[in-house]
Amino acid sequence: MGKIWAFLIVIASSYALIMGRSEQLLDGILSIPNEAFSFLIIVLSSTIFWTGFMYIFKEVGIIDFISLAIKPIFKLIMPNLKDQEAINYLAMNITANMFGLGFAATPSGLKGIKRLKEISTMPEGVASDEMITFLVLNTAGVTLLPTTVISIRKSYGSKTPTDFVLYAIISTLAACVFGLLADKLLRRPYREKS
Repeated sequence: MGKIWAFLIVIASSYALIMGRSEQLLDGILSIPNEAFSFLIIVLSSTIFWTGFMYIFKEVGIIDFISLAIKPIFKLIMPNLKDQEAINYLAMNITANMFGLGFAATPSGLKGIKRLKEISTMPEGVASDEMITFLVLNTAGVTLLPTTVISIRKSYGSKTPTDFVLYAIISTLAACVFGLLADKLLRRPYREKS
């Protein structure tokens, strides 16, 4: 991937020099650190803000309530998973991802995968069905409040940074449903071979 980026940079720089746009190229290169720093500050402050809300939600029991509400879903999509510790970690991860807090979801997701590995009967290096299903849920999970995207849109001057939220909910719900269906359908032939 590094070679591809280097190639694109060389081609773009060469084109700018040949076309006599070296001043614009230099302006663009010099503006990158400033824009990157501004972007970093906005995303970092948004992360801190929403992580704070996440901890408040956790303290008052909202996250636990949502986690408790989605636990029955785990029984439907992972019927063989009986370990409550793993279910708790996975539910916390999915709940945090629903609020668009991927950075806050990572610790519980890692703990959940670690626990699934501990209870797995699969050989070392082979993912269990529950691990695969969790990965699908984590990757294509439903997002109710995409906080990071809202903050990015706001930072770039959007007058309505939340106008896409309904579409985000619908698209992530569709991705989750299709991902889980693909997980179930594609796993069946694999099971029959083994």
